[in-house]
Amino acid sequence: MILIAGGTGFVGSHLVSRLINEGHKVRCVVREGSSKVGRIKDLGVEIAAGDISDPASLNNACKGIDTVIHLVGIIQEQKGMTFQSIHVDGTRNLINAAKKNNVRLFYYQSANGADKNGRTAYYRTKAEAEEIVKASGLDYIIFRPSLIYGNGDEFVLRLTKIIREAPVIPIIGSGESLLQPIFIDDLIACLIKAITTPQFRSRTFCVAGPEQIRFEDIINRIADAMGIKKSKFHIPVTLMRPAAMIMEALLPKPPVTWEQIIMLQGDNVCDIKEMKEVFNIEPVPFNEGLKRFLVL
Repeated sequence: MILIAGGTGFVGSHLVSRLINEGHKVRCVVREGSSKVGRIKDLGVEIAAGDISDPASLNNACKGIDTVIHLVGIIQEQKGMTFQSIHVDGTRNLINAAKKNNVRLFYYQSANGADKNGRTAYYRTKAEAEEIVKASGLDYIIFRPSLIYGNGDEFVLRLTKIIREAPVIPIIGSGESLLQPIFIDDLIACLIKAITTPQFRSRTFCVAGPEQIRFEDIINRIADAMGIKKSKFHIPVTLMRPAAMIMEALLPKPPVTWEQIIMLQGDNVCDIKEMKEVFNIEPVPFNEGLKRFLVL
């Protein structure tokens, strides 16, 4: 049986559906009171009440499990959820529960750019979590995806909302940073092949799409797909810092944080030659991926 932590999220919900369709038995760790549990429960998934901050609940969830898939992560901190508590402490809790229950394989979804000396806490804690997984003694697989997009992703959803509603389209910074978006179906295909192929054990893979695209061109392509043409204006990063700080101080969930702005100014790309050779996949170009899910 496969245990998924983060099965109600964007990646998790796509993965659960695919695994069930392929005949796998799946259990998901879901927090008490989650409003999203119904959509995966209806697929025939076994639900285990638990939280990665609660070691006892994870121990129960891991009983009888062969493979753990750890997808839990946050892109911005909130009350009671910090990068340290979720990425580092949560990963350690889940690893410990997996070891107690003799789990055979542990999959961890990190991030392209994870680095113990990274510019943001997000990247530093992702790198620290990777080290916990590698030092566990378990067979593991680590994926470092670039930007993941597809039906249900918040990144494209936010951009479509801005493109549709703003009189002019704002771009923070130069818009020259490079992204390498990977379509959700491609990520899921690689993930399932990774956890079901023994020779891929104890390896770290960068997974990304076939194109390295400027952030401004990402916006242009989404606007073109929506049939919208609007002017754009660039907001200097120096002006955004105080605005982001104020929003973070006043709002429980600000629309953008200073860390996110920092990450958006840097390239998020990688060489996918190994990914294509190992997983025998030709990743979907960005425009084609948009056509598959973007509802206008």
